[in-house]
Amino acid sequence: MPDAARRRSIWPVLWVLFALVLVVRTSVRDRGVITDHLEFGRRLLHGEDPYAPYLEPKPLHPPYPPSFGLLTAPFSLLPERGARIAWGLLQAAALLAVLAFLRRALQTRAPPGRVDPAVTLALALGSRFVLRDTHGGGGNLINLGLACLAFGAAASGRERTGGILLGCSLATKPTMVLLWPLLLAFGHARAALAALATVAAAVLASLALLGFDPSAWLRWLEGSWRYATQADVFAEPALGFPPFTWMNQSLRCAVARFVGEVPEPLAALVPGFVPGLGLPVAVVVAVRSVLTALLLGATAWGVVLRRRDADARLPLLAAVLALSLLLSPISWKAHHVALLPAFALLFSRALAGARAAWSGAALYAAACVVGEEFTGKAVKELLQSSYVITAGTLAFWVFAWSGRRKAPGVLLASARGRGT
Repeated sequence: MPDAARRRSIWPVLWVLFALVLVVRTSVRDRGVITDHLEFGRRLLHGEDPYAPYLEPKPLHPPYPPSFGLLTAPFSLLPERGARIAWGLLQAAALLAVLAFLRRALQTRAPPGRVDPAVTLALALGSRFVLRDTHGGGGNLINLGLACLAFGAAASGRERTGGILLGCSLATKPTMVLLWPLLLAFGHARAALAALATVAAAVLASLALLGFDPSAWLRWLEGSWRYATQADVFAEPALGFPPFTWMNQSLRCAVARFVGEVPEPLAALVPGFVPGLGLPVAVVVAVRSVLTALLLGATAWGVVLRRRDADARLPLLAAVLALSLLLSPISWKAHHVALLPAFALLFSRALAGARAAWSGAALYAAACVVGEEFTGKAVKELLQSSYVITAGTLAFWVFAWSGRRKAPGVLLASARGRGT
């Protein structure tokens, strides 16, 4: 095997080893969100109220639709340790699927021989989010893996398969719902229809398990609507949805923090807290509505202009994933595994000799990746309340949305010229 090929081949081996470490790490832990997942799936399987309190005097998983239990129900049939191992293997498989998708998608964007390093650096930059998602048994990597597999399948002509995969992702956790119109915009109408059919089938299956009692679905729909449209994000949400916390890095929380007035108990959690503008709730709602409209409009415009450009598909996918994080009512740090495609694009640019890309990666790593173990709790709270992760997500949306491609030969020449 030539030296260059040998060097390239080591990277996927390292990805697999890292994924196996994640499985071990997940399986040895006690508690974590996986415990709630298993109970949610068990209740759906037995036709019980999925949202009844569990371990704590509050509803179980209120932001999740009842169909989420279809994903977790098979694992609930296993002993807990076995379920943890099986779930960890599913998370690991999803991560490897994402990395393999990025590897294929970067072939025309990164210089020859530098695709695998770009994907590896993307994984390193997103490692904090990957570790957070896999430590407690989260499902965000699984949803991202399904989405990447869906777009890869649709692009290769397997539209029905792609639609089913995306439908499975949306039925279990609809945070990536904006990917559905993107799939349609890319010309995959059959895949989009298959996704809708899959979601409908999942809804019917969950209703059948619940004895066709629609109360759980009606509760979730009402709670989701009231939560997403809640004017004052600092107020107590209805139907047991998660109250405000600084860990929620969504755009609406960032706007409320800097434009509105933060309640004293929340401000007291942050050492040296600097208040925002303190404007009325109506102004906060108006600002976030305008920002939402601008982001949606700009993204739609970019998709319309570049939807027929096959090389623009990865940047557009990365931009829509970043937009989903910004506009979702809940964006925990683990949700930001969805930025892996944007990270891969950044490092493909960096390895082509773009010094600004290296600077951006270093800045993001310093502000968003270093954890509490290194900074201390006070700095962590300060960074969270400053919404640096939200700012980073917005920056990656801009980067991916405006991304331009150079031919591989130009990329390689640029990289050699700069000694990269």
